[in-house]
Amino acid sequence: MKYSRFIFICLSVLLICTLQDPARAAYAQREVLIKYKQGVKAKGKIKTQSLGVSVVRDIHRIGMTRLKLPESMSVASAIAKLKDDPNIEYAGPNHILRITATQPNDPIFLYGYYDWIFDDYLYQWGLYNQGSYPRRDIRAPEAWDITTGSPNVIIAVLDTGVDYTHPDLSSKMWINAGEIPGNGIDDDHNGYVDDVRGWNFAYSNNNTMDDNADPYGFGLKMFHGTFVASIAGAATNNGKGIAGVAWGCPIMPIKVADEMGYGLESDVAEGVIYAVDNGAKVINMSLAGDEDVQALADAVDYAWQRGVLCVCASGNENVSTNMYPAAYGNALSVGASNENDQRCTSADWGAGGSNYGPYLDVVAPGKQIIGASSLLEEHDYYYNDGTSAAAPFVAGVAALLWSAHPDWSVQKVFLQITRTADDVSPAGYDIYTGHGRVNAYRALTENVQISTTIAQAKAEGVGKPVSLSGVRLTTSSGEIANRMYVEAEDRASGMLLFFAGNVPSGLSDGDYVDISGSTGLVSGELAITSPSITKISAIPNKKLQPVMMPNKTTGGGPLGGQVGVVDQYSYPRKMAIGLNSVGLLVRTTGKVTKVGTNWFYMDDGSNLDDGTGETGLYVDVGLSIVRPNKGKQVIITGIMTCDILQGSPVARRVLRPRRQADIKVL
Repeated sequence: MKYSRFIFICLSVLLICTLQDPARAAYAQREVLIKYKQGVKAKGKIKTQSLGVSVVRDIHRIGMTRLKLPESMSVASAIAKLKDDPNIEYAGPNHILRITATQPNDPIFLYGYYDWIFDDYLYQWGLYNQGSYPRRDIRAPEAWDITTGSPNVIIAVLDTGVDYTHPDLSSKMWINAGEIPGNGIDDDHNGYVDDVRGWNFAYSNNNTMDDNADPYGFGLKMFHGTFVASIAGAATNNGKGIAGVAWGCPIMPIKVADEMGYGLESDVAEGVIYAVDNGAKVINMSLAGDEDVQALADAVDYAWQRGVLCVCASGNENVSTNMYPAAYGNALSVGASNENDQRCTSADWGAGGSNYGPYLDVVAPGKQIIGASSLLEEHDYYYNDGTSAAAPFVAGVAALLWSAHPDWSVQKVFLQITRTADDVSPAGYDIYTGHGRVNAYRALTENVQISTTIAQAKAEGVGKPVSLSGVRLTTSSGEIANRMYVEAEDRASGMLLFFAGNVPSGLSDGDYVDISGSTGLVSGELAITSPSITKISAIPNKKLQPVMMPNKTTGGGPLGGQVGVVDQYSYPRKMAIGLNSVGLLVRTTGKVTKVGTNWFYMDDGSNLDDGTGETGLYVDVGLSIVRPNKGKQVIITGIMTCDILQGSPVARRVLRPRRQADIKVL
């Protein structure tokens, strides 16, 4: 087992070298994280207690529990024992992560910053680029003519803390009005005592001061969190220092990493939850790890489901592998660009490069970015490279959008940022620069239509936010476990809605609904995962009728990013034919050829082969529908779906009846 490290995602111009520490363990020793299955009562937790573990803390909002192990028990053996417990849904290590027109009068913004080491002036070109490549910036001055940010839109910075005494940040700190400072009482009953300026999850106290030290032994102070916070929202037009993107928005400091930049998965997850529960609208995470970790994934989803956007740096290793939390579907992933609108590489930084891949959403300036720092002098400024610097540009733009449009959904803000980004080379979406370099002015002024068709939603691929308007349900609440399905009015395409927990109640086949969420794969089937559903109307007795088709056309070929459904191991493979019908309500007929516990096969003579040795179409009836007997001729109505068998490279056809009446025995 490994543990993902949050990597501080700035590369100091003085210290261009890797921030990975090979001597560090990948996860906390003598600790594990577990998640009980939904509905497990105290009695079901007895086996866990019998292992001799103790509870460090419950992360109630996402159902996670942090356990301390006895000295005699290793992390690996504890996880193995816990996974044998039928009451436990997840058990894993506690991974360690590492932090990787209006014209304001701020002198560095106006006149630049003199770097005496290199005897040169540096400018805040990411806000306003007047150099050799003009306007390859986020167009901040024009955006500030529209809004400079609202005091009601809070930007949470999850990092090494923030120097709240810095002249460009002291007036910008979020203050918890529900707390009385220093009285030792949790006045607002949020579970944290005297959290006047956020909370320190790294050391479980209320001291959120940035103590980020130099990891290389030169005795310098790096102040990573302070640097990041100042880019997003430094005090501006105050005649001091630099300008911040959203300078009217408060900064909520949340310390999740120690002075060396290391933080636990559980601490970062709790930091996200704290930010959401205490009113943040935007969460900046300039940190990354190379492993998909459960607690952090759940926390990012928790934020999204409550209308809060997590903006995450992609990392600085110049690799295309997924980095987390940036690669989560409900996070806005940010890479770094240079002053020529190119992805930052080692040519820009001296080492590394902006990470890239299909999860990348946008890029933002990430070369020689000036921010608040006490690197050389107290309460001074300095410059850094990296995606840590790029992410707060985007967090600031998100805050400006919510300042101008407080009623917008998190999905609308996400799509507005990605759809109004300036497309940079290569043309169109690409894995190197995503949708392009973020443009604050375009985001605030252009009207982007975010509603899509189901076919367009499938074309977005995995991990993308989508919105469907006026689509029809073809299933009712509770008919298929964890699933509902929708179709377009023209019957051209359908799609799975997948819920990790219970399906929302009160919804019926035929209802018109609006849906928002992000796309993901569920056993090979493209779905909108954990979606928000709003019923807009219901038409009694006007349910959609199934499309009649022979077995050989069920599933169909590939369409708009949905995996094609083909036979898996037969040669030559018998391809399904016609348009893709995955997600549609269909009706087909045949003879029952084999019956199992909650399934059966039917064949109309097409002799389809799904690689299991059985011929015909696989029908999954779940636990509540009675199966027909072998040899019976049947007509089946159901949702055409697909899944991937373990070890198979492709999906097989699966027909899912919704109710007993969907099976007619002739």
